Parts: sequence; structure tokens; C-alpha cells
Amino acid sequence: MECRVWLSGRITIDSSPSLRALLLQRLESPDCQSLTVDFREVPYVDTSGLAVLVEILKAARTQGKTFQLSGLSERPRFLLEATRLLHLFREVGEMPRMNHSPPENLQ
Repeated sequence: MECRVWLSGRITIDSSPSLRALLLQRLESPDCQSLTVDFREVPYVDTSGLAVLVEILKAARTQGKTFQLSGLSERPRFLLEATRLLHLFREVGEMPRMNHSPPENLQ
């Protein structure tokens, strides 16, 4: 089954620990075989945020699961490209928000 998380706000050293906890919790659910994170409402990601994404990707692969990104805007995409990390992640098109669930606000 696919799990989806919609994020909102800046991903920084202050918000990265809660993002890490949220994504690990979703990924560790037995029902979640594929975790997709939507970045459409994320204007900024710092290096601590990148570290979280790499950690979640590694955890997903260890568990035999899929981790993918969606809706990367200009600045987060640039940081992933500049650090040569973008190629590690599978990107999918924008996801429709089901059940009108609000995005996870990271601020």
C-alpha cells in the first residue's frame, strides 16, 4: 500500500527532527510499502533536511520499501542537484490530496 505525506513550510535544522520522526513512523507502518512525500508547499530545505531524506531513503531500502519525492520546487530541487543527491531519489508527479488532509506544517 502507498503512504503519502504532504509537507508545508521550510525544512531546517529546527524542523528536521520532527520531519524525521514523522517519516520514520509512516515508513515503519506494516501497511506502508511505498512512501511518497509531496514538497509542493516547501519553499526551502537546508542540509539537515537533506540528511533526513537520505536517512529515510536508506531505511526504506533496508526494509525493502520505496521512498519517492513529489512536487519539488526550485530551491529544494537545486539543493538536491547541487549536492548530487537528486539522482538517488525517485520522483513522481504531483499527488492529489485525498480526504482533504492538511499538509504537515514544519514550522
